[in-house]
Amino acid sequence: MGAGDDYRHASDEEEALIVSKTREELRANDSRRFWIVVSLLLLVSVLGLGLLYSRAGGGIITRQEEFPLNFLVIGDWGRNGFYNQSLVASQMGRVGELLDIDFVISVGDNFYNTGLTGVKDPKFTTSFSRIYTAPSLQKPWYTILGNHDYMGDALAQLDPAMTQRDSRWYCRREFELRRSLCGSLNTGACESSVDLFFIDTTPFIDEYWMPNATQTFDWRGLAPRQEQLRSQVERLDRLLASSRATWKIVVGHHTMHSFGRHGDSVELLDQILPVLEAHDVDAYINGHDHCLEHIKHSDSKITFITSGAGSKSWQGIRPATVANGLHFAYDGQGFVSASVGRSSFLLEFYDAFGNVLHTTHLRK
Repeated sequence: MGAGDDYRHASDEEEALIVSKTREELRANDSRRFWIVVSLLLLVSVLGLGLLYSRAGGGIITRQEEFPLNFLVIGDWGRNGFYNQSLVASQMGRVGELLDIDFVISVGDNFYNTGLTGVKDPKFTTSFSRIYTAPSLQKPWYTILGNHDYMGDALAQLDPAMTQRDSRWYCRREFELRRSLCGSLNTGACESSVDLFFIDTTPFIDEYWMPNATQTFDWRGLAPRQEQLRSQVERLDRLLASSRATWKIVVGHHTMHSFGRHGDSVELLDQILPVLEAHDVDAYINGHDHCLEHIKHSDSKITFITSGAGSKSWQGIRPATVANGLHFAYDGQGFVSASVGRSSFLLEFYDAFGNVLHTTHLRK
């Protein structure tokens, strides 16, 4: 350094000030970096969960905007929390919160092994109210009867007294739901909707009516069998014919097509399936086989979904391939989520630990 250079050492106070400012800048930079990383992780997490979607023409929309209607499907569950019923319930609560579900569908066999004994049966509490306790599951439960429910007091589950015990409970032999799909993105006239038709399949199964049947069924409240079946088929045909919904979904307990232990229900294939095909039904959702399945035959528009894995499972899946119509099967416990939009219908299959095992996307 030359003699003319103006140079002096910084004082102790100035050095302390410089060090303090440098530390503040470093902390500020570290804080910025931290929140950038957190934001990126949150974005990756949200994208990984499928909660954000790319919008046609650019931009990002939420899953609720893409799919205004979300619900869970569970079947064959009521075992006082055993056989992983409680574990499945816990994961249903987690997924239900993520999807902000509107309701739960139960496809029957709600209480094992022989339904309820009456409207005061404690099994209703120990297998339902005390099991599905997550906040996200405190929504309506739209429920139908399965064959095991008919082995007890079938009228008990249909009784309004059950709704007094738990306000979520709604159980009927047959009923319909209509939901609009006009979410917050709609800016004009919107007629998109989904119609769900719930049917009572147990009376259709021949073996339950055999003189040598080993089980006893509670047929009280039904018309003579052939009259009951004819009335139900005609009613379903009439309702489907009048529906103008974007999506038509039929829900029953028994399988139509299945590679599980029970297999196909030939009575439903003969009497119900032709009605579904005649009216362009998009999906049939059922339980009965204690597994998860996605079946779609190349010569049919209908997608068949089995969600009967609410508790006791591992009953076996017969070997099959896509050529046979089987796109997915899982023999363990789990459930299905359904997200419905104006032009798409997303179904996701979960195991008892909340892992997504399979996804299928129906489109209009």
